Amino acid sequence: MEPMESTKSEKTLPGIAYLVGSLSQFAIGLHSPFLNTYLVDMGANYAELGAFRSVGNVAPTILQPAWGAISDKYGKRKPFVAFGTVTGFMMVFLFFFAATPLEMILLYGIQSILLSIQIPTWQALLSELMDESNRGKELGRLALATNAASVAATTITGFLAVMPAILPHLRTVFGIYGNIIFPTAEAWREAYYLPFLLTAILGIIASILSLRINEKEPDIKEKREFPPILKLLSHPGMFRKFCFISVFYSFAMAMAWPYFTVVQRVWLENTILEIAIASVIMSACIMISSVPFGKFSDKIGRKQLIMIGRGTLFLVPLMYAFADSVIIIYIANAIAGLCVGASFNTIIAYIYDISPEEERSSHLAVFNTFTGIIFLGGSLIAGLVGEALTPIIGEYMAVFAMLLASSILRIIGSLFYWIIKEPREYSSDIRTEVRAFLYRRRLDTETV
Repeated sequence: MEPMESTKSEKTLPGIAYLVGSLSQFAIGLHSPFLNTYLVDMGANYAELGAFRSVGNVAPTILQPAWGAISDKYGKRKPFVAFGTVTGFMMVFLFFFAATPLEMILLYGIQSILLSIQIPTWQALLSELMDESNRGKELGRLALATNAASVAATTITGFLAVMPAILPHLRTVFGIYGNIIFPTAEAWREAYYLPFLLTAILGIIASILSLRINEKEPDIKEKREFPPILKLLSHPGMFRKFCFISVFYSFAMAMAWPYFTVVQRVWLENTILEIAIASVIMSACIMISSVPFGKFSDKIGRKQLIMIGRGTLFLVPLMYAFADSVIIIYIANAIAGLCVGASFNTIIAYIYDISPEEERSSHLAVFNTFTGIIFLGGSLIAGLVGEALTPIIGEYMAVFAMLLASSILRIIGSLFYWIIKEPREYSSDIRTEVRAFLYRRRLDTETV
């Protein structure tokens, strides 16, 4: 028996999952890094920026428990993935026609709610397509592919923004239909039209392809109860503890988000291309670090990598606060990418580990909703506080104070992750791996 078990191949994600994930992330990369910039160009104040970021945090999560529970109840993921993908991405096209920051916030809320149908069901579908023993590695490989797509998309948007003649040229090419397909608007707004349009088109393609994924058929003889989504946070256990630990850190993270774009667009007067480069750097660092960190988490466990990733993120708002050139922004985004590469997929893998397979959508959705509500509070309160501080200490010091506060609270919040427990034992730990690495390096040096 033992030899047969040792030679059994691990179940890995199919190619169609990589294709759907990459197309979806390409669509996100086309528009998402520039939405705050779009709002700043529209003339939004700090309170509106905070409200926009808050809507972006809570709207994608508020109904996730409902979608996740319904998906678990019927044992189906693909229909939810397809519907959420197509409607969520098609809504992005309407952003181009928002006339005021308030209209943009409203449209963003609707779009985020629609896209939230896809988020927990897609994550749960992925969990069915891989083995428990290689979740970190598989999620890392998927992150490598999807972030590569995001990097390419964001780069394309950055270059489209510095090609102002492209829309007039396309209008000419399409003749009498040119002004219909490519409507005229203010010059600054036209830079965003093609990314929004391409996002909608890719959403349709990704939605159709998602229906081709081979999903595990539910047992029709098995009675599936409606998952106890309201009890997941009321009953003691590892999941509730992890959610509550995430509260403080999530608030600290969200505090800085409304002000990152202010530093780039207002303080440093970065162009859309420079903002695109900063986003690409972050995505590239996530991309190159996801696979090694994913394999590492399968070996040493999730807790230590979560602590490292979260514990280092305090540097990002601190560097933004003292940034005097775009180079500092690039370095900060590189650090952010490595931290996200270490912790984001590891957090998802940890939730996979501590949740039953038949309730996995519900667990993921409740976690996303719970943290999303905290993100709402962090961004909204930070935006309002910054707006209130501006008449007292000035615009510059208000932004500086909020970034510094976020950095300090991130340090404190990361310490709480020390008390989470692993659901199983792992073959090694980070101290052992570091010692082994240094020992191998010393031996290599001696042999040379």
